[in-house]
Amino acid sequence: MIVITDEQIKQRWYDNLTNEYDLQAIVLAQYWANGPNTPEYDDAQSEFDDENWLVLTDEEADEAVREEIEEMVWAFTPSFLQAHTGVNADAIAKIQEMCESANDPLKAMIKDFDHFVNDAVKCDGRGHFLAGYDHEENYITFNGITYYIYRRN
Repeated sequence: MIVITDEQIKQRWYDNLTNEYDLQAIVLAQYWANGPNTPEYDDAQSEFDDENWLVLTDEEADEAVREEIEEMVWAFTPSFLQAHTGVNADAIAKIQEMCESANDPLKAMIKDFDHFVNDAVKCDGRGHFLAGYDHEENYITFNGITYYIYRRN
């Protein structure tokens, strides 16, 4: 007689799902299942493929928020930039009139970019930068790994 453990059943279920769906879509469907609905893997895969949601590990979320902040330095408030550059806020505001073109010059003025990123995340949270829809950072632990979920649009 062959005995199949609950862990083996879970592993087979997981293996079958990962053959058909991306891991991020599976995690997203499981996150949705925490509400009143049952997981809809096809819907989750479609939403993930359309880049409407981000599903990231903690390390991936840190990398993504850094990349996002690097692209939008020009949009930070002049006073926040002044605190990290030592340049007068009025001068920064003038530079910001160049919009996206001001990004590289302003980024070059920041004394410690790691501190800048950490300070921005501390003030507003990763969701502010990664979740364009609602600025929320949500999470779920799935198979022992915590994933952070961001709705983009």
